[in-house]
Amino acid sequence: MKKMNSQVWALVIFSLVFAVVYKFSLWYAAGLGNVSSFVFSFEKDIPFIPWTIIPYLSSGAFFCIVFLQIRSREALRLFLKRVVAMTLLAGIFFIFLPLQYSYAKPEVKNSVFGALFWLLEGFDDRYNQSPSLHVAFAFAFWTVLRELKNKWRTVAAIWLVMVALSTLTTFQHHLIDIFTGSILAHFIFVLFPAQNRQVGFRNLHVANCYFLIGWATVFTAFLLAEFYAFYWIHLCWLGVAIFVLGYLYQTNRVGYLRLAQIKIRTSNNR
Repeated sequence: MKKMNSQVWALVIFSLVFAVVYKFSLWYAAGLGNVSSFVFSFEKDIPFIPWTIIPYLSSGAFFCIVFLQIRSREALRLFLKRVVAMTLLAGIFFIFLPLQYSYAKPEVKNSVFGALFWLLEGFDDRYNQSPSLHVAFAFAFWTVLRELKNKWRTVAAIWLVMVALSTLTTFQHHLIDIFTGSILAHFIFVLFPAQNRQVGFRNLHVANCYFLIGWATVFTAFLLAEFYAFYWIHLCWLGVAIFVLGYLYQTNRVGYLRLAQIKIRTSNNR
């Protein structure tokens, strides 16, 4: 019962912080009158897919699931600190660097999906774009849900990817919001690492550092390709290599790196 009370109180605290920060920044941006947008040139080819409103709206339900899924008080405090910090830092960007979504939504002919979009419009607006909290929170959810059993772990991973992608296909966010939301999430993970001295947790902290650098590299590649020359997009391969390093650390497979180093040294000594 005490654990349940702690989980509920943590959810209430987060909900209050989120409501105040998100609504205030929406109100502030709406009063500016002239809020700019940032759109990559190829984004016009991203399709509008009405049914993806379902995974988009499921982000709210994930909070209830995840808060109740966390068992230890230490993990609960860490998760709460992370999502509150994401909200506060995103709120600073919403206020000082506001952006708005620039494309008009097509007409939704399906009555169910249309009702869901109408519901969304009731509490959201075209502001509060970058960084995308939907994306940042999806990464935060995964830090908890990756502990599920194999089948449910896979289901959770696929659904969270759909949550992140739905920000584009519901015409709620531009691509820059996805990049900055990913960078925000991993910056917070690095800022608030898991407090455990086991090797696996140290490797997880190193992995988050690599993921942060990887997202920043890919984002830089897209910016350079957009404003200077398209060949800069090849910088994404460096980002992919950094992500692979992060994955090896995250899954405690650092030994593969050492084995590769030994093989390289052996071949050089021949």
